[in-house]
Amino acid sequence: MTNGTSEPSPPETPPVLQPNSSPTQIQRCLHAMAFVGIWMAIGWLFHLDANSYLVVGVPLVVAFQLLVRKKPLVTLWVRDAPGFRLNIWGIALGLALAVSPAIELIQTLRGADWRSYTPEILWYLCCMIGAFGAAFAFSHFTRRIWKELGFCAGTAGTIGCLTMLLTFTARLVAKHMHHTPVTFNWSNALTGLESFVLYVPVCFVLEEVVFRGAIDSHVFQPGDKGQWWTAFFVSTLWGWWHLPITGATGISRLLTLIVLLPCIHIAVGVFLSLSWRRSGNLAVPATVHAFIDAVRNMLLR
Repeated sequence: MTNGTSEPSPPETPPVLQPNSSPTQIQRCLHAMAFVGIWMAIGWLFHLDANSYLVVGVPLVVAFQLLVRKKPLVTLWVRDAPGFRLNIWGIALGLALAVSPAIELIQTLRGADWRSYTPEILWYLCCMIGAFGAAFAFSHFTRRIWKELGFCAGTAGTIGCLTMLLTFTARLVAKHMHHTPVTFNWSNALTGLESFVLYVPVCFVLEEVVFRGAIDSHVFQPGDKGQWWTAFFVSTLWGWWHLPITGATGISRLLTLIVLLPCIHIAVGVFLSLSWRRSGNLAVPATVHAFIDAVRNMLLR
């Protein structure tokens, strides 16, 4: 106060609002669509076979996880893991799971024209790396996660295996009508077992790690709403992701698959997503996914 008069107080500075840098759920869904779209475009553009298409996804998912999700790679396998570490039993399990793909790799490399099998060689290398990811995930199993594995097997596993069984039955009926002999023997069972041993570890580097470990974790995060529609969304992307390797030609065939593939993959994928969210351990959906594919190979190949 000076000379009996009050000086005007300085105007208050308005608070600076910090913008929310976290993307919204819709934005995260768009990220997932762009990621899968880029992968599919690469598949179509370069006319990739199934193994090449799978393997090209490895650098894509690494980039997505580190640059878009900004999460450590180990959280693709165990969602809340602080880091990667294996005890002696985990190392032993990883080595055991790596034996089968190592044998397949050696046999492929011993071939006279092994350079033409580069996609298969890379696939087996992914399987060997995934063996230690699987060992890491299994080493984090608890009683609760075993229960989640039972839930996943009882839902996604049952639906997937019944689908394969129905397809197999339809083929039997068709062959019987054409008087074609059908054989099913121990060789088929061995094919299924060998497939399962390979598919469990490879899921930790290819396909399952992408759609559950990376994409589902990005689309649905703790505190989000819309548990069911996001699981349907991820499963739809998973179905469409197969389009470049279906060999479909013609608009009518492509449109049919655009409708059909999501229906098939939603029936299984929704429960794979829910199991991943509930367990936070990729071994749960990966084991069931591997088992379904092993049953497919046993019955339909």
